[in-house]
Amino acid sequence: MDKRWEQHKGINKQYLMKSQIKPPDDAKQRAEEMVYDEDVIRIFVDASELKFQGIFGIAVCFVGQGEVKVKSKKQYNQSKKRQIIFAELSAIVFALEQIITMYKEECKIPPEIIIYSDLTLLDQLSGTCNLTKNRSINLIVNEIRNLCIEFLKYHPGINLQIQTMKKGLKRHNPYYKAAHNAARKIIGY
Repeated sequence: MDKRWEQHKGINKQYLMKSQIKPPDDAKQRAEEMVYDEDVIRIFVDASELKFQGIFGIAVCFVGQGEVKVKSKKQYNQSKKRQIIFAELSAIVFALEQIITMYKEECKIPPEIIIYSDLTLLDQLSGTCNLTKNRSINLIVNEIRNLCIEFLKYHPGINLQIQTMKKGLKRHNPYYKAAHNAARKIIGY
């Protein structure tokens, strides 16, 4: 077979991809440490939209205390087409609702809960001012703040944080990928 034909078909390029796909050892160790951490529950959230139709997949992945749980739901909102910020914030609301439900069922409560999202606006969430000019998004932000206040009222000793996921944490993270895949799967991607 001609050498040019093999290169055209991509046969020789396959060995280059394996080194990029394989996670490094420190990422594997970090992932394992997250699962068996008894003091912190990490929650990774993600959302996806089905072809700009206003149909959103929302998913959360709970990691900690020796368990990994993924939950997802489909949300319909035709007025929010192409507004993935709405879906990402809705995923945080979904995570907070799941946390409140878990603790009403008297699950073991760790001293720290961290919710991670890839939404960059989260750094401004701790303030009391509006996050954007969009009124409906500000309503969801207020709902997030109210759910946090409600949770902390019943569990004052718990450190509840909502953070933007840094690039190093997002890369080679099987739990964020699980939330991402669940959000896409629920809407049929």
